[in-house]
Amino acid sequence: MKKILSLAFAALLLFAACDGLELTPVDALDQRAFFQSDEDAVLAVNGVYAALVESQSVVIAYLVDLASDATRSGETMLGGSGGSLSTIQYDATNSYPYYAWGDNYYGIANANVLIDQLADPDTKVSDRIRKRVTGEAKFLRAYYYFSIVQLFGEIPLVIESGWDAGANARREDVHAVYKQITDDLKSAAENLSEYPTPADYSTSDKGRVSQSAAYGLLAKVYLVWAQTDGAEDVNGKLDASISYAEKVTGVSLEEHFHANWDKGNRYGKESLFAANYIISQESFGDGGNHLTHCAFFTTYEDDLTPHVIVSDRTFYDRFDDRDQRKEASFLAEATNPDNGVTTYYKLPRYQKYIDPDNRVASAYNRELNATILRYADVLLVKAEAINERFGSPNGQAYEAINQVRRRAYNVGEFADGTGTAPLDEVNLKNLDYAGFTKALRRERFYEFVYEQQRWYDLVRWKVLLKTIRRVSAANKNEHIQTKHYRFPVPQSQRDLNGELWQNWGYDGSVAPAPPYADSNYEGGDDNNDGWTDAEARYLYGHVSVPPSNPQH
Repeated sequence: MKKILSLAFAALLLFAACDGLELTPVDALDQRAFFQSDEDAVLAVNGVYAALVESQSVVIAYLVDLASDATRSGETMLGGSGGSLSTIQYDATNSYPYYAWGDNYYGIANANVLIDQLADPDTKVSDRIRKRVTGEAKFLRAYYYFSIVQLFGEIPLVIESGWDAGANARREDVHAVYKQITDDLKSAAENLSEYPTPADYSTSDKGRVSQSAAYGLLAKVYLVWAQTDGAEDVNGKLDASISYAEKVTGVSLEEHFHANWDKGNRYGKESLFAANYIISQESFGDGGNHLTHCAFFTTYEDDLTPHVIVSDRTFYDRFDDRDQRKEASFLAEATNPDNGVTTYYKLPRYQKYIDPDNRVASAYNRELNATILRYADVLLVKAEAINERFGSPNGQAYEAINQVRRRAYNVGEFADGTGTAPLDEVNLKNLDYAGFTKALRRERFYEFVYEQQRWYDLVRWKVLLKTIRRVSAANKNEHIQTKHYRFPVPQSQRDLNGELWQNWGYDGSVAPAPPYADSNYEGGDDNNDGWTDAEARYLYGHVSVPPSNPQH
């Protein structure tokens, strides 16, 4: 911890912006004699965004996708950090928790420097730029903390800058961290009032966070916080989630689902927050979105599996063929343009981040943005929060989830002549709390394939173990344990800071047993990921007769 934060302050990497927040390294500057102009402040906040570049498309993708039920690694199953994540056999020496910890704290450290510098009354930065950049920095600090508190639980909470800030910091209660996250996001929203929507930025500043992005992330944070063990005033937090979701303006669903991953639509109308990538940069990650390389690898053959791949074909088979998300999320076949040979994949590839114009290019030539927060997520967060708050869905909850479903099936206001499902079948209605919960959890699976959402969802729904125990691929079902509700604190960080106790269940742990260690933590059979046990047994091939309507 001390090493990470000290290095972050000593070598504050700044990045120049051009054409939609594209990031190019420039010289490190002394934090004590820095922000002398608006340009300095803008350069600095671009450096705070820069922590997203590797963390989103490399670290987080591997960490939370491979540790879920739906994704496994094409690497040697028992070798390397990716393989051990895939088989749920990772420990405190695994490189991905290490980089997740380090990348996020690096971004936090840079944000702290910027926020403190701009609070100095002697700064020469204009009030307008100071306000905007402070808002961006607080949003990003909140996002980085939101990432690591979900991964590790109690974490050091450092919000000041300085050469020794965070040295020997102790892990803080998760609710104190969530309080800081929401405080930062509220401040960000206030400071970004001149930029209420993504469209309010000029072309050269596309990709910066807006006030609506802050509201959208607040909605999600409050829902997750309400579902966190030990949360107080749960109804108040659910009310806040609903309220902030309703404040999101200036964005809407794309008419066609796949438009969210169109290279020509990098800053589309559904995007609230994304990691931005460019090509032809020298440093790792800066030259492209690694999610594309991980999903397709570099060949068309079926026997050369990519780094990440769907665990089992049944995850693909869950989709209704009339749902456009099936084809947009998975690549079941591909024709090699060099020889015209079509390959039909036994395990479909993830389609979303594959550039159809250049499938075989390396990871260093991919400029698709990595999605972090879409408007569809805000709608489903709102629907879930309403159902949790009132014990049943209301008209607003139905409209939120059904808008996502109508887009998926190309019907209603999204009709383009291709949708064949009856509108009355697509629109959900007449569900009680349990029925709506089940439907919503399914919808989140369909909507967010390969968007690094699944593990977080299974954890907050308290169904991680029972869900992964259904999956025999990569021997996931044999190794999943209660301790896997959190990732281990990197051992290298514990070696630097003796105050960092290890999470329960991992080697060297001295922590008391957390709530998730209770054998009844996940509840009964009705507490599931959206599929009943009978449906799951059918989907995973354990029975030959399907239950009624397992796909819908």
